Amino acid sequence: MSNFNSKDFGNNIKKARMSRGLSQENLASSINVTTSTVARYESGEIIPNAEQIAKICDELEIYEYELFASNRKIQNINNSKNPFKSNTLYICYNAYIASSNKYRLQKFKLIIKEKPDRCLVDFIDYNTDKIYLTGYLLSDKSAAFFVFENYEPNNPRLEVSEIVLDISDGITGLMNGAFSLTNAHYTPCIRRVIASTEDFDIDNNIKLLLDISDNEIDNLKENKILYLSTRKKKDFEE
Repeated sequence: MSNFNSKDFGNNIKKARMSRGLSQENLASSINVTTSTVARYESGEIIPNAEQIAKICDELEIYEYELFASNRKIQNINNSKNPFKSNTLYICYNAYIASSNKYRLQKFKLIIKEKPDRCLVDFIDYNTDKIYLTGYLLSDKSAAFFVFENYEPNNPRLEVSEIVLDISDGITGLMNGAFSLTNAHYTPCIRRVIASTEDFDIDNNIKLLLDISDNEIDNLKENKILYLSTRKKKDFEE
């Protein structure tokens, strides 16, 4: 059994607070205590109760167990798992609109919330900020994978989908990717997506970029596999 160390506990609060760029005054105001109380939390002199711990974790965007870990490194921007250096991505694809029973190009946002042990992602409507899906982000220098599950806890339909973005040529400008998902009847499909860290308009150029090319269709007919071509940034921007 591990022994609880109040100084380690307080130091974890301090490291998490500093990684968020907050002062003791900022944190105190957010959780409705005095600055001196936060200082005593961080020194290990006093331990917050369960309600205060929950408030602290919400404000610092960490999990409760991270405050009790004596040797866990609190992650900051220098070793971020978010390769985009932005908390928002804008994404466009040919989406199904249930109200009209039609498909049309539609724009969404991916909101990235970085935690010490993972990057959480909300897939939301561009205009209404309605959350459709929640998930997490995995990435390396070549690709970023957004994996989503049901947003509504009691949704009777199991829904797991994935967006893969090609970031091998950098994260500036427009990025090419694919969205793998299922429809209401569990029929799997794949759609090309365009994404960017900067907001963009859906113009004729975007529409053309989202089209499936003749080479891709030929490959599908020949190999029964749809490989969406990897494109360079200049292909989008010229």
